[in-house]
Amino acid sequence: MRKIFAFVLVIYLSACASVNSEFFNINNGDTKASVIARMGIPDDRQFQDKNEAFQYCTTGTSFGKSTFNVIWFYDGLVTGASSYTVAHAASCMGHFKQINWDEAPDLIMEIRNK
Repeated sequence: MRKIFAFVLVIYLSACASVNSEFFNINNGDTKASVIARMGIPDDRQFQDKNEAFQYCTTGTSFGKSTFNVIWFYDGLVTGASSYTVAHAASCMGHFKQINWDEAPDLIMEIRNK
């Protein structure tokens, strides 16, 4: 009986995936190349003009939920990061949100008088 319980516990715990911890090491101003080096190739990529968004998915993060991490770029540099979850997403495919470019992090433009 103990062996069965231990087996079920191991299967249960292994089903709980964790979010890529490198996501928390992404900083404002990082390049796309450095993000790919840390996080790998994105599971979804969308762009509009100089705006771009990479999405990464981790399934099974909490009882049938999937976590999606979005990294926002402008002109090849990170401008922000966000996350969302989808309940009952057995796989990532077909669950990526269409990027709403109105939600893109604001850009601060510096104007200097010479």
